Amino acid sequence: MGNDRLEEVKDRIQRIGNLPTLPKVATEVISMVGDPDVSMKEIASVISKDPSLSAKILKVANSAFYGLSQRVASIQLALVILGLSRIKNLVIGISVFSTFPIKPGQPTFDREKFWEHSAGCGQIAKILADLLKCEMDGEEFVAGLLHDIGKIVLDQFFHDQFVKVIDLTFEKDIPMIEAEEEVVGTTHAEIGSWLAEEWKLPLSLVEAITHHHSPQEAVLNPILTSIVRLSDLFCKAKGIGFSGDTKGIAISDRIAWKTLKSAKPDLEDLDVERFVFDLDAEIEKAKDFIRISSERVQTKEKV
Repeated sequence: MGNDRLEEVKDRIQRIGNLPTLPKVATEVISMVGDPDVSMKEIASVISKDPSLSAKILKVANSAFYGLSQRVASIQLALVILGLSRIKNLVIGISVFSTFPIKPGQPTFDREKFWEHSAGCGQIAKILADLLKCEMDGEEFVAGLLHDIGKIVLDQFFHDQFVKVIDLTFEKDIPMIEAEEEVVGTTHAEIGSWLAEEWKLPLSLVEAITHHHSPQEAVLNPILTSIVRLSDLFCKAKGIGFSGDTKGIAISDRIAWKTLKSAKPDLEDLDVERFVFDLDAEIEKAKDFIRISSERVQTKEKV
C-alpha cells in the first residue's frame, strides 16, 4: 500500500512540474568528485562560478564549525585543507538552503525551527562520528541535515494533508511517521529518499535518509544511519528546534545504540547525560552554519 501511495505522491509532484532541484553547480561538483580524472583546480573553478556559494564555503571553513588553525582565503586552499569529500558535502549542505529557503514563523510548520533541528542533528552526528573515530568526511553532518527533508516536500506539495498529519501527531501522541502513514499513505523518509535519489546524492546518504527510523534495515552504511538516528533522538531530548514530533523518546534501548556499541565498544563508556548537557556550544556552531548558508551574499572570491 505504502509503495503505491508513494508512486501517487511522485506522480502528483511531477505533474506539477516543480520538483525542487539542487543548484547546477552542486550537481556538477557531486559528479566531479567521483571522477578520478578531475583535478582540484577544475572543481575549484566550477565552484567559483557561483560567487555566493564560494563565499559561503569560505565563511563556513573559517568559522567555529571547523575550527581551523589557519585562515582559508580561496576555494582551492579549502579543497587542499578540507579535502574533496568534505567540500562536496559542504556544497550539498549549503545548497539545500537555496533549494528550500527558510520561511520563519509559519503557523503549522515553522521551517526555521525545522532547520534548527536538522542542523542540530547534523552537528551531533558530527560529534558522535568524531567520538567514535569514524572518518566520514562530513557525510554524517549532511545526513543529519537532510534526514527529514521529506517533511518539507510534504508541506510544500501536500500542505493540507501535512497539517492533518501534524494535528494527528498531537491528538494521538504518536510519532509523526505513523501519522503520515495514516493520513498520506507514505512517509517523509520514503519521500526524502526519492528526492535524494533524484538529486543523485551518494547512496549512503540516500540510505541514511530512507532508514533513519529503521537503522536495522541499513546495509551500505549501518554506522552512518545509526549515528543519524541517535543524533535525531539526542536533538529531541535536548529540545533543539522542532521537527514536528512530540512523542517522548528513549535512547539507551534503541537498535541504533546497539548497532553502534557492537561496532564501536567505546560507546559503552559514554556518559549520556553529560553528553547531552555539553551540546550547547556545538549547537551554536550548527546555528552559525544555518545563518551563513541562508544569508544573501554578493561577492566575488578568487579561485
